[in-house]
Amino acid sequence: MATPLPERPRAGRPAPARPPRRVAVVAAPAAQETTPHNWALYAFLFLLPLQNIQTGYLPKLPGGINFLNVGFLLALIGAWRMRGHISRWSSVHRWVWLYVFWSIVTLWIGLWFYPNPGSSRVNDLKDSMLGVLLLFVVEMSVTNWFNLKRVILFMLLPLPYILRVTWSEHMSVSDWHYSDDMRLHGTFALLGANEFAAFCVTMALMLFALMLAGGLSKVWRILLAGGVACMVLGVLWAYSRAAYVSVLVGAVVILLLWRGRWKMVIPVVLALTIIPPLMPHSVSERFESTHVEGEQVDESTQDRYKFWDIAFNVWQKHPLFGTGNYTFSYVSPWRMDTHNLYVRTLAEKGLIGIIILVGLFLSFLRAAWRTFRDSPPGSVGYALGLGMLGAWPALAIGNFWGDRFTYAQMIGYFWVFVALTLKARELALADRVESTQSEPAEAQPALPARRYVAPRRLTRREQLVSKRLASK
Repeated sequence: MATPLPERPRAGRPAPARPPRRVAVVAAPAAQETTPHNWALYAFLFLLPLQNIQTGYLPKLPGGINFLNVGFLLALIGAWRMRGHISRWSSVHRWVWLYVFWSIVTLWIGLWFYPNPGSSRVNDLKDSMLGVLLLFVVEMSVTNWFNLKRVILFMLLPLPYILRVTWSEHMSVSDWHYSDDMRLHGTFALLGANEFAAFCVTMALMLFALMLAGGLSKVWRILLAGGVACMVLGVLWAYSRAAYVSVLVGAVVILLLWRGRWKMVIPVVLALTIIPPLMPHSVSERFESTHVEGEQVDESTQDRYKFWDIAFNVWQKHPLFGTGNYTFSYVSPWRMDTHNLYVRTLAEKGLIGIIILVGLFLSFLRAAWRTFRDSPPGSVGYALGLGMLGAWPALAIGNFWGDRFTYAQMIGYFWVFVALTLKARELALADRVESTQSEPAEAQPALPARRYVAPRRLTRREQLVSKRLASK
């Protein structure tokens, strides 16, 4: 069959224009910027709470050099290579440097008045300050949201191992009735049950806030829920009464400040109804034995009152500068610690030291509130600020019954969360500025065009009147 010829255009009618041929243009893939990571910091954070591995498997070098020193140095070198910067708009850094400076000054005061060549006070202060200075290393290592979350991830990784060690200890000493032998220290080989419980309280509250209000994916929420479960069991089996009170107060603060708090009314009511009857009898006995006055005060609380009286007497003799850092066990006839951070600071560092400590704690609270206020709800920054607002009263309460602030393995993660809170506010404000600049300006509505109106022609009478007025 012959193919029909195309119809010719008729005379006087233009031929229809042929549509242009579409050519598919393949855009070149944009070069994605690789996010730098401080892997030395990640490894340091993973091993930081595992003191049993540090003391049992890692070698010690001469001169008091240990895992904390080497790990911190490598993390610091990695932070310098990241070319990051510390956060702006915060008073935390000024109080931190004052705290470090006065701790060193009072150490030399103590070494001058109470010399002891065999003591490890210099090494103890060095290791303690490494936990404090971890704040700056983390801030310099976090440059965006991705490696901020990576830091949180590497703090989650050692928690299952901590639970395994704690479970093994618990099964070896568990009993129906409470005894002091049932108190566990987990992976804190050189510290006690109270220090281990304080670590678990901080982690449980921060992870709970991130799970509740962080707006993270389902996988993240599962990981955070697992971490919360590990830490809550650690608090439970440490049998620390201060930790019980601290974690309850911190959780209440988080729930009250969270914008979605009404969603938790039914789960909280159910938890308060179901969980108490399921608690081990030994935990109930330990919690009910808490008395701070009267005839039922236990021996541990009575001893604390005696230590505090001695500390106040020492402070009255040295009100301004104190007796020197790490000296209370030398001046006390009991050769014991005060079991109260504030009272010991007053005795060892004087009035100047307690003012610096209170100022440092208040700067934590201010930084947490500003991050919580300036971050959009349902974001990681919002959850970090919320968690710090819950962890702050827990820290304040815990240090009233002991020292929960000077051991790097115990307080190191708290300093990491302070750094992440400061960086989260900075990143949130930067995102806000960027989104404001990227939004197109709203187009103003166009005004209707004004129609030209020709002047009206004067009548004969109006012309005569105008001539008369002009002649006058």
